[in-house]
Amino acid sequence: MQVVQWLSKPLSILCCGLCPDYSDTYVLVNARKYAVIRLLRDDGLKFLYLVRMEDGAPFRAGSAVGSGDEACDGLYTLKQIRCPIGNIDSVADSMREIDNYRRFQSPYVVSSVDSQVVQELDGSKTVYVVFPYYPLGSLQDSIDDRLLDGTYVSESECVRIMCGIARGLLCLHDSSSVRRNKNTGDNDIDSEVNINSSGNYRDSGNSIVIGDSFTDRDTNSMTFSDEAAALLQNDNHILEMDSISSNISVSPVSYSHRNLTPSNIIFSANGLPIIGELGSCAKADVSIETRKHLNQYKEWVEDNFNTYMAPEFLSLKIGSKLDSKVDVWSLGCICYTLLFSINPFDREEQLYGASIRYAISTGKYTLPEQSRYSQNLINIIQSCLQVEPSDRPSVSIILNNLQELQS
Repeated sequence: MQVVQWLSKPLSILCCGLCPDYSDTYVLVNARKYAVIRLLRDDGLKFLYLVRMEDGAPFRAGSAVGSGDEACDGLYTLKQIRCPIGNIDSVADSMREIDNYRRFQSPYVVSSVDSQVVQELDGSKTVYVVFPYYPLGSLQDSIDDRLLDGTYVSESECVRIMCGIARGLLCLHDSSSVRRNKNTGDNDIDSEVNINSSGNYRDSGNSIVIGDSFTDRDTNSMTFSDEAAALLQNDNHILEMDSISSNISVSPVSYSHRNLTPSNIIFSANGLPIIGELGSCAKADVSIETRKHLNQYKEWVEDNFNTYMAPEFLSLKIGSKLDSKVDVWSLGCICYTLLFSINPFDREEQLYGASIRYAISTGKYTLPEQSRYSQNLINIIQSCLQVEPSDRPSVSIILNNLQELQS
């Protein structure tokens, strides 16, 4: 089995004690050799690196590198996820994240070009996911640049970007957009992490993945200890958020992103907005029915809270229901931030000292006095930022309203 391995000193080694030294540092992912150039993001146990392919077979046509996003001089981004010893949740969540990157076939949703999981010598697991490199950066980068320059986004550019994000969300929310599994003909939407008697990961197409590349999909290779396999097979062990009592138990199933922020919107080489970071993406329609499920969700909220989070996440109780409207709220926050260079609830805190969580829970925000943007665009923001999810429009309606502004 081809395993991922560092060919020189680990990434944690620092030069002069100040900055990471990545010279002569390489990684192998499914027989492809990448040179590490620099660290792009550090999120605790998750790291994002800029890498260059030095050796290995090129990716097939039609992969995520295509459609105008051909690798720039062989550049890619490599995501590294460290799964501590005995933390089966992190392993299972990482496997589902990999599934998410190949689940949605849309130019507005990020896809991986390769992936692999390896068991380290100390018994921990490390996940590697390779993506195309997007040199234009994220929407947050664009917002920050305009703020520093003292410039503003035009309404036409805002509408163009928002249309792209809405199309990406529509792919997640509209189950008919989910690609069909090429091996079985079934919808690839209810994949489960299964471990066979040999301890190998089994994908939703019932193909045992042991390291050899598939011809039409990412490769995920890992082996588990007998103890880990037993834990993963334990029915009482909740492995992911979308395993919590879904209202829709049969396919088709819709998904929600649940962590939509400007930092998670990236731009392709031709300026197309792409929804990235699908680690929190899960089945949209969920009902919390037990105390255990409630505590798990509250813990997830505490770990992932941001000012783009929908208010229903902050008032969870037994009987609470969640759906794709959580992304609609985040979409409204993103549009507001794109126009005014600040999140609406961060603005409330800065101007009035308001509690951000209270402001989100009550939908309390204000609009700057301005004449730059049309009332129709402002109305779209206001329709998204309704505390009651049922009062928010669907993404398809939002997209229609945005397209009317384009005409």
